[in-house]
Amino acid sequence: MGDHLFSESILQGLQQRPVADGEVVLAVDPHPESNRLVDPGDVTRVLANDGRIIDIGKGLLRYTAYDTGIFLCSHALFDALEESIRRGDSSLSGGIRVLAGMGRAKTFGINGDFWIDVDDADAYLKAEREMLDRLKKPNDGPVSRHLNRPISTRISKRLVATGITPNQISIFTFALALLAAAFFMAGGYAALVAGGILAEFSSIIDGCDGEVARLTYGGTAFGGWFDSVLDRYADGFIIFGLTYTVFAAGEPLAALSVGFLALIGTFLNSYTADRYDGLMQGNASAGRRRFLRIGRDVRIFIILIGALAAQPLVVLAVLALLMNAENIRRVVVLHRAG
Repeated sequence: MGDHLFSESILQGLQQRPVADGEVVLAVDPHPESNRLVDPGDVTRVLANDGRIIDIGKGLLRYTAYDTGIFLCSHALFDALEESIRRGDSSLSGGIRVLAGMGRAKTFGINGDFWIDVDDADAYLKAEREMLDRLKKPNDGPVSRHLNRPISTRISKRLVATGITPNQISIFTFALALLAAAFFMAGGYAALVAGGILAEFSSIIDGCDGEVARLTYGGTAFGGWFDSVLDRYADGFIIFGLTYTVFAAGEPLAALSVGFLALIGTFLNSYTADRYDGLMQGNASAGRRRFLRIGRDVRIFIILIGALAAQPLVVLAVLALLMNAENIRRVVVLHRAG
């Protein structure tokens, strides 16, 4: 249906479902009682048994699923529609009902995947809220979950209407990080605060490229990799900026020591993230508790707090200790997991 929004995983699953000549497969929601996005008074209902449709229609009193409006069809559907029209019913459901009567209409359960019928303004707002809510990621860190993501999704909501691409957002985010590093190197409290604020703003906007990609179905493998590369460069410049300001303040040995440890800890924190996140997300899917993720969002927020407190050396020391300790913890966790 043209006014339906749904997860692409439904189409991917439906494409793997074989459809025989003369049959049609309808994607159905087998858990109608738990779908809060659907208007029960308007949805098309399906009565099915053992994977075959027995009846379909909006007025069914007895039903087992909701019709999602997503079909995998053979040419037989067109013949069935002609027959349904001859019977006085020109609806698509009428054609499915004809095939169901011949035992040629099957079901494909979507198993909780997202879908919604956008029939009116209320449904539009529901769909918008749901799509924005689904931008949250299971590996979001605490700062991202409670601060960055609520802001970035509101920004992304407006960015999708501008035509800006995810890669352009990644480049803009990188430019903000470079500007933050320049302010750190400039010296003085005002510049330090400006650098901290810009670094945090860059961290917030850093979520928008992926969000816009998912909202517009414009995500690519290159885009994700490109964003990661720019993030590593951004991290390097920001830590160098902090190291430089400590060095210029007359503490060269401390600056070089903690700056190096903060930099290597930061890079290895990003390097260890993929496998660690994969393990933890698998555990979460198995029903285990949410895991604490200490990553880039936490790192940049610490930099903001340290900049506001005018303590660049303390910030570098905290990053050096925290990032390397987290990396060691991840190695232990992954080793135990085999």
